[in-house]
Amino acid sequence: MRGSRIAPTMLLILMTGILSARGQAPPSELARQHLESGIQFYEQQRYKQALNDFQIIVSSMGDTEYADDALLHIGQYYLEVEEDPVQSQKHFQALLERYPTGDKAPGAYYYLGMVSLRSNLAAGGVDDAMANFQRVIRLYPQSPYVAAALAATGAALERSHRWEEAIGAYFRVISEHPQSAWAPEAQLAIGRSTARQGNPVQAMIELQQVRNLYPESEEAKHALDFLTLLFRLYGSPELGQPTTFQVDSRFRPAMADGFKNVQSIRLSATGVHVLEEGRQRVLNFDRSGKLVSTQSAADPKGLSVDARGTMMLANKNGLVIDGTPLALTIPEENGPKQLENITAGVRDRLGDLYVYDDGEKRILRFDPQGKLKGSFPDSSQRQVLRMDMDPSGNLVVLEEKDRSITAYSPTGARVGHIEKRGATWEFKKPVDVAIDAAGYVYVLDEDLAQLGVFDPSYQFVTLLSRQSLGGGTLEKPITLDVDRSGDLYVYDDKAQSIIRLH
Repeated sequence: MRGSRIAPTMLLILMTGILSARGQAPPSELARQHLESGIQFYEQQRYKQALNDFQIIVSSMGDTEYADDALLHIGQYYLEVEEDPVQSQKHFQALLERYPTGDKAPGAYYYLGMVSLRSNLAAGGVDDAMANFQRVIRLYPQSPYVAAALAATGAALERSHRWEEAIGAYFRVISEHPQSAWAPEAQLAIGRSTARQGNPVQAMIELQQVRNLYPESEEAKHALDFLTLLFRLYGSPELGQPTTFQVDSRFRPAMADGFKNVQSIRLSATGVHVLEEGRQRVLNFDRSGKLVSTQSAADPKGLSVDARGTMMLANKNGLVIDGTPLALTIPEENGPKQLENITAGVRDRLGDLYVYDDGEKRILRFDPQGKLKGSFPDSSQRQVLRMDMDPSGNLVVLEEKDRSITAYSPTGARVGHIEKRGATWEFKKPVDVAIDAAGYVYVLDEDLAQLGVFDPSYQFVTLLSRQSLGGGTLEKPITLDVDRSGDLYVYDDKAQSIIRLH
């Protein structure tokens, strides 16, 4: 060599030799080991250790081919585990700025789209999400993220009620990427969107395809649940048979001191939860009806389970979310005023809290930390009996004055309405409303012991009489919930028992 200059290739060889001689792997090999370690910790849900590995790569080995992988995983953590859109977006954008030509760039665009889709429920969020999904599809046609972007495009179109276009996006997944991990979900979504189009019989055919093509998948289980629900509501009438529910005699939850002052019954993935207002407790049963636990509840007024499966109690002064109390205040001229007459509360998938205070006569919306965002959907006074959240993130409200039910989008727009009486139904005393995983709405009438069912567009499907619900078993039903397959869990105040109808 001439002078003191060393060729880059020779320098790399020399450095590798020196590191090896000292017993250290070269930076690229160390980065690979940290990445594998981080992924393993992540899969074990040991997130602190996983983040340590990923951060070491980003901060100390940023010039290796594994740095963009590490940034992608950090962003995924904040999106999927912490559900922090600001932090997740920060890391995905950093990936695109530092490694724009890397093989993880399409992944960053895909996840940026998911950030928009999950964190912004307004129309602008859908547009931003679809723009990023299209970047993946058009700029990186050979990337494995294309199937994911197509499936996510379908989900964004569903959010906008563009069912035909959503089906087209999902069909591209199963036709162009039949072996991808997204194919079973796409086939399931075709069935879901077809039902939303108003064609439940064709939807059942599409759902059966999930079971035929992907019998071992988790989506096949969901397809069976949806099939059961649709067949009961539509298939039986198509065959000339009435829609009926039978009492499940195997389900016999019981208490030594009986049930008393039951205010509401709600379901989660783990079981059946019953709020006894007078005894100030929540009873937790498994799906077989066995009592699992009892927890005290100070002055409880309402019970809900959010999309994450988290149980939330409303009491006079605030909320108790997964066991953690949260006091709620509103600003007034003389300083913050604590709410003291909360009777209902629900939480959306982004963590925003909707509460009804009977003193204020308003629905109030708070952020996840309990900071007031304003009245919802407006500042009008109203009296609310029940509130629930549908799968699209719409708040469903049963009002006491006229016993009507109204659904409001996250922006406050009215997207559905059910009157006390219509051309083909009439309620006497609606007392509760429940929404299943497919978006069907169930309205319980206490005085007539009947049930009205409406589709996800809030259009009438059927009215089930007392005889259709367990052959007249129900006499004074006051609260209900519904599971994925459309099975009903009803508390009857006269019988003082929980009844499962399937």
